[in-house]
Amino acid sequence: MTETFTPTSWTGKAQKDAAPKLPILPNAPFYLLHSPFSWDLVQLEDEWLWLPSFGELYEIAGVNGVEETRSGPDSTFARMKMEEKGIFVIPREYGYLTRYETKYGGYHYRLIWDLPKIIGNKVYWNLNDVEYNKWRLSLLETGVIDYPEIEVIEAKRALLDRKIDRKIKFQHVPEVKKELDELYSLRSRMVEAYNAIHEPKATKTKKGK
Repeated sequence: MTETFTPTSWTGKAQKDAAPKLPILPNAPFYLLHSPFSWDLVQLEDEWLWLPSFGELYEIAGVNGVEETRSGPDSTFARMKMEEKGIFVIPREYGYLTRYETKYGGYHYRLIWDLPKIIGNKVYWNLNDVEYNKWRLSLLETGVIDYPEIEVIEAKRALLDRKIDRKIKFQHVPEVKKELDELYSLRSRMVEAYNAIHEPKATKTKKGK
């Protein structure tokens, strides 16, 4: 038997869970974290873009500063410390989290674009990367997250250049030549994606403006 689901976002408030219980272990809810140094180079439709990548802060007492309280784990202090380190904690109100009730009790929390498919008694997850990337782009376009700074992109390009330099003396080898061509193409896309941020056709909004 195969089942698929259409999830709804969960922001931390009580809600009725319409999906059947999943045969998977429960886990803890989490917040997405973004560092100004964390970016993915992504193709969305016909354009290469720099999109924010994320870490997670799981609400597990005793981990990363999450405190235990009478009402359960409290991540307030942990989130404050993350912000002090320059890491942006994305509020759940931006609709990225969903949850599924499990057959073992409790809930299993996932990104809302991570879609479950049950085959037999196993759960497989398939990321709807197009919608996920559109959401990531929307965080930039609405000023929730600032666009990457040139120094960050230059650092990434410098790492790539060093990788190219290590291979270039072996470019006479067909396999290495193919790798180099791919690396040069990646380098061009990195520059193209950053330059696209400053194209006049797109008005970019920064936080606080």
